[in-house]
Formats: sequence, structure tokens, C-alpha cells
Amino acid sequence: MEDNVLFGEHYNTHFDPDVYVKSFFTVLEDTVEGGLAAFILKGLQDVFKSGDVKGTRLLDIGTGPIPHSVIPAVPFVQDIYLTDFSTVNRKYLQDALFGSGKQDYENVYDFFANLGDKSESWRKRSDDLKAKVCGIFPCDLLQDDIFGGSSFPLFDVITSSLCIEAAAPDVETYGNIAKKISKYLKVGGHLVIVGVLGQNYYIVGEHKFFSVSISEHELKSCWEQAGCTIQGWNHLKGSEETEYADLGSVFVMDCVKKS
Repeated sequence: MEDNVLFGEHYNTHFDPDVYVKSFFTVLEDTVEGGLAAFILKGLQDVFKSGDVKGTRLLDIGTGPIPHSVIPAVPFVQDIYLTDFSTVNRKYLQDALFGSGKQDYENVYDFFANLGDKSESWRKRSDDLKAKVCGIFPCDLLQDDIFGGSSFPLFDVITSSLCIEAAAPDVETYGNIAKKISKYLKVGGHLVIVGVLGQNYYIVGEHKFFSVSISEHELKSCWEQAGCTIQGWNHLKGSEETEYADLGSVFVMDCVKKS
């Protein structure tokens, strides 16, 4: 494995979406990585099953190659907008959801079904998601206009999972990104964030990718300064170093925009 830590445009040249999905979301129990994935999915399900997080439009920031962050939201919203920086990830997601891609995310859908309505088939939830996706759009969180001129309405719900730490080169930039994202959320709307604390890198195949190491205090302060009030917080401490990352801990956070 290379020693260089990759960032930015390397997601279009070195990031393998299929390896990422298989590494982090194939095994959902029994291993350190599987336990962390299960924690994330359970945390997202808990946020949405309350029924408080709902609305007409949902925006997902940095969907990547798997829409795990929006699957539990499907029954509670009408229109879903997916976004990602990488052209490779957007194509993979497009092929998986609407094209000839081999990835169908069956194990993730089944995991959510087992947490909730076990009578609902994974195929039904998959079909429901596809019917509500309005598009898969480019997104660059380091630009002033993060959607490159695309005109979006304000959203009732914004989700983002395992994205912002990989985009922000430092804590100050993370805070600026939080402010840019919150501008797209209605006052009273919910922001659901999954992220990592104290992580410097994560590994996909043979490549090591950058992650800004941010503390719980720094992260919460960033979102509070972006006009959001934290309603729910759940975190799980990870091993200091695994086969896939030097993870400190992973969290699921629910915020409400107050201003």
C-alpha cells in the first residue's frame, strides 16, 4: 500500500467504489468494521423511525457509492437529491440504482428491514428509493457555490455520512463547509450527520485517503455556529487503528436549524 495520503481529485483517479462498498458495508456484524457499519445504520434508523425527521425534500451531501444514509428516510420524504464530488462515484451510484450495475445493496436494505418492518422486502424499499430520487448531482464542498450553479430549493432534511471529514483539509474549513450546507436547510429543518472523530486517514484497497482529525467539541461548535441546535448525539469508540482506518470514534448526530 502506498504511503501518500490522497485527497481531492484523487477520488476521480484512485478511489474504487466497489472496493469501498465491499470493505465497509458487506459485513454488518461480528468484526470491528462490521460493528461500526451496523452502528451507523442503526443510528440512522433510530433518527428516522421517531417520525420527527420528515418533509417533502431531502438532500444528501456526499452520497458516495452507496445511499445508506437515505435508505431509512425513504418512507418520510417525497423527493431525494443525491450528490457527490467524484464522477466515478456518481456513475457507480447511477448504474447501481438505475442501470446495469451489479451492486444492489441487498444486505443493507435487509439490515434496515430487520430493524423495522421485517415484512417489507428489500426490493420494495429499493424500488421506493428509486422512485423518489430526483437526480445525482455534482458537489464540491470546497467551492463557494458547492453545487456549481445548480439551482436547488431549500430542503426539509439534509443528510451526510462519512463525507465532510474527507473533504475538509482542516477544522476551520470544516466549519465553513457546515455554514455552506446549512444555507440549503429550512429553518426548523433537520440535519442528520454521520462522521468520524480523531481520524487521520481511511484505506480503500491499496490507497490511503485523508480525513481531518476533529474533536467532538470542535465538530459540535462548527454546527452550532452554522445555526444548528443539536437534538441527538450517539457515538461509538473505535479501535485506534484497524485494517481500514486509524479511527477514534464514529457518531450519528441530529440537529435542527434554528437560524
